[in-house]
Amino acid sequence: MTKILTAALTLTLALSAPALAAGKTVTVAYPSDFQSLDPAIGYDTQNWPVIHSLFVTLLTYDAGTKLRPWGATDLGTVSPDGKTYTFKIRKGITFANGESTDAAAFKYAFERVLNPKTKSPQGGKSGWFGGLVGADAFVDGKAKAVSGIKVIDPYTIQFVLKSPDRTFLNVLATPFASAVPKKAVEQYGADFSHHIVSNGPFLFKSWVPGQKLTLIRNPKYFDPATAAKIETLEFQLGLSEQVSLLRAQTGQVDVLGNGIPSAQFAAVNSDPKYKPYITSSVQVGTYYVFMNTQKAPFDNKLVRQAVNLAIDKKRMVQLVNGRGKVTGQILAPGLPGYDPSIPAGTQDVARAKALLKQAGYTDKGDLTFITSSDEPFPKLAQAAQQQLAAIGIKVNIKALPNAEYINTITTPGAVAIGLSNWSQDYPDPSDFLDVLFESGYYQPGGFNLSGYKNPDVDAQLAKLRGQPMDKAVAGYQKVQKQILADFAWAPLFNPVQYDFANPRVGGVAVHPVWNYVYQDWSVN
Repeated sequence: MTKILTAALTLTLALSAPALAAGKTVTVAYPSDFQSLDPAIGYDTQNWPVIHSLFVTLLTYDAGTKLRPWGATDLGTVSPDGKTYTFKIRKGITFANGESTDAAAFKYAFERVLNPKTKSPQGGKSGWFGGLVGADAFVDGKAKAVSGIKVIDPYTIQFVLKSPDRTFLNVLATPFASAVPKKAVEQYGADFSHHIVSNGPFLFKSWVPGQKLTLIRNPKYFDPATAAKIETLEFQLGLSEQVSLLRAQTGQVDVLGNGIPSAQFAAVNSDPKYKPYITSSVQVGTYYVFMNTQKAPFDNKLVRQAVNLAIDKKRMVQLVNGRGKVTGQILAPGLPGYDPSIPAGTQDVARAKALLKQAGYTDKGDLTFITSSDEPFPKLAQAAQQQLAAIGIKVNIKALPNAEYINTITTPGAVAIGLSNWSQDYPDPSDFLDVLFESGYYQPGGFNLSGYKNPDVDAQLAKLRGQPMDKAVAGYQKVQKQILADFAWAPLFNPVQYDFANPRVGGVAVHPVWNYVYQDWSVN
């Protein structure tokens, strides 16, 4: 998922330690609004933790990346050929409007994601559910239902795949696989995101776009062990860094949602009084500059290679106060297939200029470099702008609020070059190589931001999903090198995240998939 690590804290050495907030409401500050709380649409680390707190999937993760049952009674049964998965659903899970969370609700949700009209990032034949038998006919409008999703009885659902897929259980733990209430979805249509009817640990109370989102504990939630521990969760949105700071000081904000900004990082991190507020974790993710291979001038491989050579990755890491490790690959450390033999690469301005000359590149001054307006993106974009100018490529930076930014970069053909990042949806290399480079993901809402299309890569990735991981690793390393040789990305660094949270709030640990697990938070 795309991971926006933003700045929500501006501090100086003269400031006193934040006051302790009071009450049973926990407040989180984000500089940007949410893109979408619809589980079929929302797809970044600001949206996903909230969706995970609102909707139930068949499976989920423990404190790490081990799968466990949630809406299902167990991890299901798998046929000997690895193509058929059958799950029993826990009884008594209801949505806030009284609709039942049953096999029909899950089937409806899966078909809704597949339906091209939904414009889900995982929709269509190439999405995570495209491997189901009958998905192609359903997507093409030749069938009214997906034959590979079978309601055996009201609380038993079966999925039949065209071929074995090692990642299918992981997919069932993503928000895209959440059951949704059919009546409410059809009532609100495209505006369901602002009228959420949920069945998870929290219920949706209100959302004032760009200002505030409020969730409340679900009193009818089915599982005491995973129920929300706080009464109200409030998100204050669209706040400047200084306002976020002042509210944190006066106890109006508990958690600054996206960590410590670069400008004040050294001062805050070294101040003993803030030690109880700060936690850090290495992220399984990658920051990168993407180039759309379908749009000039980046339809020329030599130009893309020149951009790779223009970037000073060490400078990029300096701009985030050393909170990262330079990389020359797509896969992040911690993922199977990560290849230590691939060099990070070094800046070579002279060679980059020579490649542009060889490509016959002529700067027209009309390139727009898209970035998020949330920190640290603007300063990274500015550095990239200066480095590209040094080889003769002039770009104009366009910084957008997070929700608009995501909608823009996931619109095929809308962007020629920009800055983004990615962190794992589940612990598998397919979550990076498939989602970011399969040709089918160059679709509305999809994250193949480079418009990369290579039939041979598509075929290899499809084959690798059906293999056990120990046998697939070498294949993923081969495919990654093949993609890197096409220079669709300029990989930058793997990040380290620093968070700032009032110590009165317990459980604010960063989960490797969910980032935050709001239902685990408590008031000390």
